[in-house]
Amino acid sequence: MINIFKILLPFLICVLTFADNNQTTLVDIFENLKKVNAQIEILSADQNSSVDTKILNTKKSELLSKIPQFITKTDFSDADIKSFYAKKSALEKTLKNITNKQSQNYVKNAIELENLNINELFFKSIISLNELFKKGAKSSEIKAVLQDALIQSRTDLYVNLKELSQNVPDSLKDEFNELEISKKTSEDALNYLKENADLLASSYVASELIFHSSIDTINEKIGIKIDGVNFGKILLIIVIFAFFISLTRILARLTYALTLSFFDKTEHAKAIKDQILQIIKKPISSLLITYSLKICIGIAYYPTPMPLWVANTFSIVYIVLISWFVITILNGYGMLIIGKIAKKSGRKEVVNLILKIVYFIIFVISLLLILSRLGFDISAIIASLGIGGLAVAFAAKDIIANFFASVMLLFDNSFSQGDLISCGGIEGTIVEIGLRKTTIRSSDNALIFVPNSTLASDPIINWSRRKAGRMISLTIGLTYDSSKEALQKCISEINDMLLTHPEISRADNGGAFRGANHLKFKESIVCIDDLAGYKNAIYVSLDALNSSSIDISVICFTKTILRAEYIKIKEDVIFKIMDIVAKNGLDFAFPSQSLYVEKFTPKG
Repeated sequence: MINIFKILLPFLICVLTFADNNQTTLVDIFENLKKVNAQIEILSADQNSSVDTKILNTKKSELLSKIPQFITKTDFSDADIKSFYAKKSALEKTLKNITNKQSQNYVKNAIELENLNINELFFKSIISLNELFKKGAKSSEIKAVLQDALIQSRTDLYVNLKELSQNVPDSLKDEFNELEISKKTSEDALNYLKENADLLASSYVASELIFHSSIDTINEKIGIKIDGVNFGKILLIIVIFAFFISLTRILARLTYALTLSFFDKTEHAKAIKDQILQIIKKPISSLLITYSLKICIGIAYYPTPMPLWVANTFSIVYIVLISWFVITILNGYGMLIIGKIAKKSGRKEVVNLILKIVYFIIFVISLLLILSRLGFDISAIIASLGIGGLAVAFAAKDIIANFFASVMLLFDNSFSQGDLISCGGIEGTIVEIGLRKTTIRSSDNALIFVPNSTLASDPIINWSRRKAGRMISLTIGLTYDSSKEALQKCISEINDMLLTHPEISRADNGGAFRGANHLKFKESIVCIDDLAGYKNAIYVSLDALNSSSIDISVICFTKTILRAEYIKIKEDVIFKIMDIVAKNGLDFAFPSQSLYVEKFTPKG
């Protein structure tokens, strides 16, 4: 906490000093804006002045961004207001006394009156905003005031200028052009404030917390006055910043206490809880520190609102931090909840894919919000995707193909995480199904990454989709001196042995479907045992007369589908078959050749 104070407090004090020493007025800003608009108007007719126009537009944006800082500083004395309205009233009377509306005198006075009307509308709107801010303005209230002013400017003032333009003599063209530029400048400023109403409202949290009276009280208690230094603001900033920094620890402990109800009191559960708290502590601390910085900067500028670029920067930081916090929560508490859902549903890969899609949606939403804060038109960006969609589709066709392949694989339920599959010469256990690729762990412990489009297009052998029945296929070769009776007895005893073996799959020992679920309704359409993954057939028969052996074929299925258990059962079956062969006086054949030597009798 001490390090944070060392880094951030000097920054806040610099902001405080800068905020208290701005000598510009809103009238100056308005006049400078008029000059820039006039210059842009002149250059707009010249096609070779695009660079100069760009520079002027940048200057205009800078001037507009300064307007909010002077809203609360704009104040007119009673004398100024009386003088303004007296001048306006005199002009209105003068115009009533002039019967010829096309005369130069009438037009000159009308231009002056309309200029007063434009100034009145603009500065009355600013004063109305000032009053709203003192009450703690909401963005909707700010927008309503500014919208009414813009409507009046674009209707009443527009009609007045339109009628006036028909009677303007050449000698007063320049004055009338200045009037139009003044109207445009007023609308530009009002529209800028309306577009940034949300940021303006957020800048006035200080007024809602009545910091003004607190600052004055502190300054009175201290009794020290130095030009350019506001001790009340400095002390309030230190206190508030220290409070929020200490609150991070309190909130972390509170979060730790609340998590007790979500976990068992075992050592394993406590370790998980500690890990989750360690994960979520950083985003919570970052959010609180950022919020405290915003309030402190708001105090430094109070009663003037902080610059819109500062408020906009905080808005972008909030978007990033909240996105980080949401993703962290999903990785912490959300992962535990999702893990429980996955266990109950049995479809871990679906939950995992949904989680990845949620991450992607959070990222996209955050990116769009940041772009909107940076001034980009989100509607235009989304619309442009339709125009450039074809190019994007060609560029990212593999990514799109893999994404839709992953969705198709999950809905087809071809395999799940943990299944042993073979596909396109690759065999291994499914580790994770991602948005683009599936991760497979091979039998020799290599990690294989397979694009989902490959899995969707190639045949897949799923060795794990078996409830009961892993095949044992043996060929027993016996010698040709075996009698028919011995062979028949051997075949019968092997068959009996398999029928009574407790680990060989049969319909009566768990080797057939016995459920009462929705698969029963398909019984008349498909073979339920094959659909559910049950095998229980036993085949023992004389198979072939080979060149050196009489072959008996043995085909059966183990109850287990696990490789380790399957190997043991197969071994036991082979030993029992060897005993039956020996018991019946038979011998196992092996490849052999007989050599016949013909007796040779020499002639003569």
